[in-house]
Amino acid sequence: MDIQGLSSPSLLQPGKTSGAEKTGKFGALLNQYVSEMNHSHKVAGKAAEELAVHGVGDASETMLALKKAGLSFQLMMAARTKVVAAYQEVMRMQV
Repeated sequence: MDIQGLSSPSLLQPGKTSGAEKTGKFGALLNQYVSEMNHSHKVAGKAAEELAVHGVGDASETMLALKKAGLSFQLMMAARTKVVAAYQEVMRMQV
């Protein structure tokens, strides 16, 4: 997973863009990471299928692809849990 996008100046400097632009960038970034996670799962599944069914491929490369896919899923679920917890905390705030 490539995370170079996080160091871009526009994401790190508050007040430079409007709220709508920030939401759009965050949504696009989130969509990109979900797409990358989905792609890694498809690649890992294809490699596992090729190895199991056809006997084609390297077992160590297949295991690395499966581990990478699993870790990316765990990272995405941890981020989701944090976002849900933050949302629930905001909803509990009294105005």
